[in-house]
Amino acid sequence: MPRPRLLLLLAALGALAALIGGCGPGGEPDLTVGRAQASVPIAGASQVVVDVTNHGDGDDRLIDAETDVALDVELHLTEIADGRATMTTLQEIDVPAGERVRFRPGALHLMLVLPDETVVAGGTFELRLSFARSEDLTVPVEVVDLLDLVESADAEDDAGPDAGGTDAG
Repeated sequence: MPRPRLLLLLAALGALAALIGGCGPGGEPDLTVGRAQASVPIAGASQVVVDVTNHGDGDDRLIDAETDVALDVELHLTEIADGRATMTTLQEIDVPAGERVRFRPGALHLMLVLPDETVVAGGTFELRLSFARSEDLTVPVEVVDLLDLVESADAEDDAGPDAGGTDAG
């Protein structure tokens, strides 16, 4: 290969490596959290819906969620197969670069375990989300009836990708 073509090829490979290196886990995440709502507790539990959008060029992971108004907050995935729903507790949830992770009833969601008596319709509380690479984010959560929670999530889903990114969860 003539020397100028070799130099051009090496320059192109170097540029490609730099481009790839700036994406995914090597870049920096830039997270935002959308409006958060929780259902009025039923049978000692409450679901939380929220969107987490990563505007950055680096991946992140949600590794914990905490609030003072419940015994615990668990990360859950509900899947339906053969007409049966199963709920799995997750240790962490990927928040890929350039994508939006949606927490919704009947899918990926946050579950308040044994919320206290302050979690009532019309009330609010704070939820802290902890990530592997980003600073913790604290979001106010509005408590609504379960049906309102589902309708609100459906309305945001109907708004499509222009409402804040692409789906990852």
